[in-house]
Parts: sequence; C-alpha cells; structure tokens
Amino acid sequence: MRCANRIPLLLLVALLLLVTPAAASAQASYSSSGGQSSGSASGGAGAAQYYDDTDDGGASADDPYYDHSYDENTDNGGQEPSGSLPDPPKAPAKPKAPPAPAPAPPTPPAPTTPAVTSPGTVAQMMSNGKATVPRNAPKAVRQMIVAANRLIGKPYLWGGGHAKLEDKGYDCSGSVSYALIAGGQLTSPLVSGALAKWGAVGAGAWVTVYANKDHAYMEIAGLRFDTSPVADPSGAKGPRWRPAIGGRKGFKVRHSVGL
Repeated sequence: MRCANRIPLLLLVALLLLVTPAAASAQASYSSSGGQSSGSASGGAGAAQYYDDTDDGGASADDPYYDHSYDENTDNGGQEPSGSLPDPPKAPAKPKAPPAPAPAPPTPPAPTTPAVTSPGTVAQMMSNGKATVPRNAPKAVRQMIVAANRLIGKPYLWGGGHAKLEDKGYDCSGSVSYALIAGGQLTSPLVSGALAKWGAVGAGAWVTVYANKDHAYMEIAGLRFDTSPVADPSGAKGPRWRPAIGGRKGFKVRHSVGL
C-alpha cells in the first residue's frame, strides 16, 4: 500500500519538471519581442504595431521628424502639384537704346567761287545782281550775304525753301530764312507770320527783318533782299538785291540781338 501511494506523487513531480522549462522559455521569448506575438516579429501586420488613430499619412505629431506641414486636404504623397508646370523665368528686358542725337541744323553749301569783297561796312550791288561782302562786317553778316547771292536769279516759288533748304525756287519767307540760317540765326525756315515774331523788336545795326502775315523781306548791310519788286526799277521778281526802303506800313520790325 505504501508503494502504491508514492506512484501518483512521483508522476506529479515528473510532470512539474517537464512543464517548468517550457514556461520559462515562453516567458523569455515574450520579453525579447516587446510583448508582440511571434507572428508580428516575423513580419506579420500586428494590429498593435501599425494601427493609426489619426490617419495622418504616418506624419504623427509625436514623430520626432514631423515638421507640422501635413494637411490631409492637400497632401499628395510627395508628388508635384497638379496642373501645368510653372512658367520658366522671363529673360531680362533688353535695355533701351539711347535716343538718337538731334540732327544738326541744315546749312547752305559753301560757295564754289570766292565772294567779292568791298571796303567798309556797306554792301554794294554789282552788275550781275549780286552784292559785295563788306570786309568790316561781322562774320554772320558776311555769311548771310554770300548765301543770299546764291539765290539771285532763282524764280519765285510759293512754299519754296521750306520743305527743303536747297530748292529750285523760293518765296519771300523762304529767301529770308535761307540767309538767316546761313548766318546762324535760325535752325529751320519760318513763314512770314512767324518771322514777324522772331528775334528782338526794332531795327538792327546790320540786319533787320520786316514781316507780317503776308510778306517778309530783310535789309543786310545797307541792301534790301526781297522777292517783291517794290521800289525796284528793274521790276524783276524772285529773290533779288534791291535798294533799301526801310520799313513799310503794316510790317513788324525785328532783328537778331547783336546784329
């Protein structure tokens, strides 16, 4: 009887010896896997490891690399924004070219033959209709006489000398302007009405212009340069040297300062 009572006790001891090592091994495996199941450690998708309460694409606010730039309404997974690509940068505008310098005022051509001079300050009319150049006259005055001599013999042409300085004919204001330009007193031709307002009021010591809205003439160094044959015995028309008559009724009297 005593041996029979010991047999169940021995079986219980042996069973305990077998169960204890297996339990210890399981406890060690559980600790090394951080409480995860063996399926999770081998690559399985365990719910405790991958569950995301916020569904923010993995950019959790608790993540040390989260830059707080995620927006669930605009996040595109790292792709480029939808729509067309941005325009390339525009090429820099070309610098504007500096404005062209103003053209030099036209000047009558230089005489092909030497001018005939005379002593003193008064011009003399020659048989060919041209005037002598007083040697004591200012340079500008001498230049005007030389230029006026080039027009002697040209016909009267209404508007002549305005569209172009060198013309086949000249009107009254075109003739006066031609001489004034040669002497550096004008930069472009003026009509009669404009000549009536040109320069300074009154007669000049060397050059005087007489003008109104209808006609213009001038006196240079004692001779009249005019397209009108008034008080000219020759009666010739067109630009000519004629006897001086001074001012006429209804004409403005103008001169260039210094002349």
